Amino acid sequence: MSLKTIIRISIKYVLTSKGSTLLVSLIALLGVILSVCAILLTMGVFAGFQHALKEKILSTSPHIVVSIPSEEHLQEYEEKLNKIKGVKRAYPVVIYQGILSKDGSLQSVSVKGMRPSDLFQKKGLLIEGTFKGGVLIGKGLADIMGVKVGQEITLVSPIGRTTPFGFVPKVGHFKVDGIFQTGTFDQDYLTVIMSMSSATEFFGYKWQLYGFEVYLQDPYKAQEIKKQIEKELGDTLIVRSWIDLNKPLFNALQLEKVGIFFVLLLMVIVASFNITSLLFMKVKEKLKDIAVFRTFGMKKNQIAMVFLFQGMTLGVVGSLCGLLLSLLGGYLINEYKLVRVPADVYLMDHVPVFFEPSDVLITLVGAFILSLIASLLPAYRASKTSIVEILRHE
Repeated sequence: MSLKTIIRISIKYVLTSKGSTLLVSLIALLGVILSVCAILLTMGVFAGFQHALKEKILSTSPHIVVSIPSEEHLQEYEEKLNKIKGVKRAYPVVIYQGILSKDGSLQSVSVKGMRPSDLFQKKGLLIEGTFKGGVLIGKGLADIMGVKVGQEITLVSPIGRTTPFGFVPKVGHFKVDGIFQTGTFDQDYLTVIMSMSSATEFFGYKWQLYGFEVYLQDPYKAQEIKKQIEKELGDTLIVRSWIDLNKPLFNALQLEKVGIFFVLLLMVIVASFNITSLLFMKVKEKLKDIAVFRTFGMKKNQIAMVFLFQGMTLGVVGSLCGLLLSLLGGYLINEYKLVRVPADVYLMDHVPVFFEPSDVLITLVGAFILSLIASLLPAYRASKTSIVEILRHE
């Protein structure tokens, strides 16, 4: 008997179910559909959150950070960086360590000095206020210290001066021009931004760290361009991409995604139990047919294939229907922004659904394999059925 005939018989058995067999068939099919849909939508929400978070980080944070030991070759390095293929722009920064004071509260901060012309190019950085020559502070830091735009803060420099009465730190008062938010902890909770000239004038020329913030035309090529920068400027510099800086965050998100995937995969396993139960019922229901097929020369492995294809048919149809249902659900979630989250915590007011091809492929293949495994035992039972016993009872 040809494979085409075996497949035709299997599909006929699936479509001609009646009574309790029909009910179990619908339950098994519905179980596969819902489990596949649940996995794809959950993975889509996780992937959408990561994708949106990356876009938010990349829109406000540098794609590559270059640290240099001194300002000796600052101009030379800046020219070389801007000539590297794939670099959109690169500008120098100077980093100092200080203490921010407001109404008796103290907080250790990094003070980043930038040229005003470079600062104005960072569109989307400020969420409140505008730079007028004072300082900008991160949103997290502003919330902790209770600072609002227009208020005055006190910066204390650890680089002070020695007097007859002992060491006296340098203290300066600055007006808060604006509040920024990047989505990274060290920027939003530990950083104050001011003009490079003001920073140098206040902190002086000692104990500072010079570097560059580099923005790329394609941020997802950061690792490749990072290697080019190291080759062009030498190995003595410290070069880190946005992937390196945010690796712990995205590793944690990926670990959660993998864990949730395996938990939801249990739903497919449960649905596959329904397929096993259904096929056992089918074997008992089609005993006469099995006897007839064997009498006309059908081999045992062909009998097994008839029932294997029934389970595989339910798995394939259920997986495809689950995929279509998840695509519809993803469209509705994105269109009407159904997954709402606190914008002040997650940097977005809703989480989009983004289906990654690898997640879809793994889910569909996994559902198909589990459906196949669930069909093995009933198919084996059908192939081992004795013709003599069947005919004797008939």
